[in-house]
This record gives sequence, C-alpha cells and structure tokens, in this order.
Amino acid sequence: MKYYENGFVAQKVKAIHRELENIQFPYHIPLVENEEPHIIKQFWFEGKSAEYKRFEHQQLSLHAIEKLHETNEVIPWAETGILSTYQLQEKWTRRFERFINHEKELRRLLKSNYDILVNHASYALGLMAQITVPSEKQTILHGDVVHHNVMLRGEDVKLIDFDLASLGEASDEIILWLHRVLPHVQYEVQPLVNDHHYLHKAQEKLHYLFFPNEILRECLFYLKLSDRQKLSCYPFIQSIVYDWMKNYDSFARQIDTLQN
Repeated sequence: MKYYENGFVAQKVKAIHRELENIQFPYHIPLVENEEPHIIKQFWFEGKSAEYKRFEHQQLSLHAIEKLHETNEVIPWAETGILSTYQLQEKWTRRFERFINHEKELRRLLKSNYDILVNHASYALGLMAQITVPSEKQTILHGDVVHHNVMLRGEDVKLIDFDLASLGEASDEIILWLHRVLPHVQYEVQPLVNDHHYLHKAQEKLHYLFFPNEILRECLFYLKLSDRQKLSCYPFIQSIVYDWMKNYDSFARQIDTLQN
C-alpha cells in the first residue's frame, strides 16, 4: 500500500496498471481495487531488489523494460491521455541550471571537482544539442529504473513504482538505465553493450553518458538534507565523484569505440 499526497499521480499510476492488466502484462504487480483516490494497493510480491552489478539481474531488468516499451504495440499510450511527454535533454538542462545556481554550497562540498563536473556537464549538453539522432516512436517509459524499482524472485521480475512514468523514446530510458548501472560495473560500458542486445537501441545516444547525471542528482539531493543527514551522506558523495573521475578516461574511450 502506498499513500500519495498528489492524488493526480495516484490516479495516473492506477490508470497505467489498469491498461497493463487489460493486456495481462506479466512484469507488473496488479492492483487491489479501492476507492480511495490517494492510495494505491497491490498484491504482495515476495521478492528482492535487483543488484545491478550482477549480469543476470541486468538481463532480467532490461527484459522487463523492453517488454514495457513494446506495450505501445497494443496500448496507444499517446492517445490515453495518461502520460505527459518526457524530454531528456530539457530535464538535464534544468538539472544543470540548478547545479550552477547552487555553486556556493556545492563548491564547499566538491572543492575543485565542482569545476570539473561543470565542464563535463556543459560539454555533454553541447554534444547532445549538436549531434542529431533519429527520432523514435514514443512509448511508455517507466521513468525511474533504479535497482529498487525492479523486484526479483528467481527469474520472475516485476517493475514497481510507476510514479514518474511518461511518454518518450525508449532509447532515453536505456540511457537512464545505463547511468544507473555503470557505477556498479566500474563504468565498463563496452562489455555491457556487447552483452545486452537491447542496449543497441541507444547506440546513437551513447554520448549522452558523458553527462554526469547521477552525480548532479545526488549532489542536489544532498543540499536538501539536514546537517546531520549531510554528515552521513558526505562520504557517499565523495566516493561516487572519485569513482567517476577515476574511470572517466577509459569510459570515454569505450564510448568513442562503440560509436565509431
């Protein structure tokens, strides 16, 4: 059971599940019907969150995400009126602007790494604007493919928490999945793309991975914490920045190889 402050989001999630239930989509957890507009009830699923460092969990999560995207073949998501349109470049540009707007606080957190992150983010956004990629037919995107939104029980996989679901290009969600997974595999993007066929769908957008999305998001989240919470979170921020910088050159070479 989950309570939503925003009743509109709750109704959106209910409508998505109803559409998926109508086609007997096996990769979600069906709802228990209730009349409360702010509450979602679902049947119990005894599982555990995916571990993105594990190949088999990567495979299972991508399979479920791919099948979700393919529901557009039987559900005209653009015509349902349920979903708003997702623009990845626009979202990341706004995130970068918020990062810049908090320069004073973030310099204290990141020291000289602040300028490095700003330069890399600016470079990545410039590439995204400069390089034209073919447009795709829009479909439903889960919107938040973090590991704990992928539940596993053996080879049974369920996607949960459709709160951020939207209408967009499947390749954008693949890029977001890669951003989530790469820190767990030392930023070894080339083996990931070679091992998982569905990642090839985002081949022409791999330069989007230059944008340090995970770090910017976590740093902006850090600013919302209490002083006590910041003390606990500080080592985590430092570690993800260190890992990203340590692996960046190798990571960048792999992207260049994959795209050329």
